[in-house]
Amino acid sequence: MKRSELEKFLGKNVEVTIFDGDTYRGVLHKSGENMFKDDLNLYLPKKYYFVTDECGIFCRSCLFRCSHVNKIRPLGGENK
Repeated sequence: MKRSELEKFLGKNVEVTIFDGDTYRGVLHKSGENMFKDDLNLYLPKKYYFVTDECGIFCRSCLFRCSHVNKIRPLGGENK
């Protein structure tokens, strides 16, 4: 998936299916966001994505790149 397409969903509640068939639901985030500066595993890697619960506290998925995403769909309940 192209980065520009994936980043349209940042901060939104989504369902992401990655290349190995795993599916994750939650709010889409990009590594390096200031709200994760205390968690270096989510802050330092560049150009990675992950989903969290609605509060943004618990990482609900592995880190993945835009090229790993096979399908993404909005679930509603935008955070931003």
